[in-house]
Amino acid sequence: MSEAITEILQRLEACEASLEAHRGYLKAFEYGLRAAVITHPRPEELCRVWTQLLPGIAEKHSGDGGAIYTAALQQALALLTDQIGAPNQET
Repeated sequence: MSEAITEILQRLEACEASLEAHRGYLKAFEYGLRAAVITHPRPEELCRVWTQLLPGIAEKHSGDGGAIYTAALQQALALLTDQIGAPNQET
């Protein structure tokens, strides 16, 4: 195997490890956020604020990445909306 291919494979492995670590971080934050939503002292206010913020979030980040990014963002926003209890809006 050439040195260039070896270097590319090492970089790919490093990227895969980094992505795996970030998946773990995101999963931990997901559960922490879920606990915060469940125990929020004013769930109606949380729902109201989320409903107001949601369209702006989707609009602000709509062009930040490609199709995979956009699909993941929409999926996460829908999940958060379901957990908060706000009406699910098209993102």
